[in-house]
Amino acid sequence: MNDYIREVERLVGQLTTGEQQDVVEYYREYLMDAGIETYQQAVDELGTPKSLARKVLADYSIRMSEQDQHAAGGSRTAAQSAKGNVKTVWLIILALLSTPVTIPILIIVVALLFALVAVLGSLIVAAFAIFLSIVALGVVAVVVGLWVIWQTPWTGLFYLGMGLLALGGSLLAWLVLKWIGSKVVWALSWAAKGIYRRFIPRSRAERGRKL
Repeated sequence: MNDYIREVERLVGQLTTGEQQDVVEYYREYLMDAGIETYQQAVDELGTPKSLARKVLADYSIRMSEQDQHAAGGSRTAAQSAKGNVKTVWLIILALLSTPVTIPILIIVVALLFALVAVLGSLIVAAFAIFLSIVALGVVAVVVGLWVIWQTPWTGLFYLGMGLLALGGSLLAWLVLKWIGSKVVWALSWAAKGIYRRFIPRSRAERGRKL
């Protein structure tokens, strides 16, 4: 049983020291109270250490994500939130993979996600190509404007204005794309959390444990 607990502790190394201790103490006490003494008995009760650890990591990641969303004013930047949501989705996928009963569901989910990512990826590539074209057009227009402004001032000012307008528009477009990207990542995280809570099986110990 102690070997089982030590393996779980090693596999949840991403958590803080305090969180690791909380996990270890809870499951050790649970196994002792249940009279479980051997490694195999612990596996029969809680699943393999890898399966349990992946669910623990997914639970903590979901908790941190939801605490950040409900915190007044938000404690993290948009980039940090997006990174956290990506991590949460990845940990949920690992937790689903570690539970055989959920693999058929995961196959369907992955297929749908792949189709969604393929569509979004093509749109992002097209948008990025347009963005680069606008930037290049703006740079060229500014250079041309500076080149001819001493010969034909009004023409030079026209090109300068068009170039600066294109560069300003491209900056605004970039901010919009970043915002849309963060919302897409949030939507994927929200869907993954729903799937995780709906389909992941829970042992009695996990149902009794509150984060």
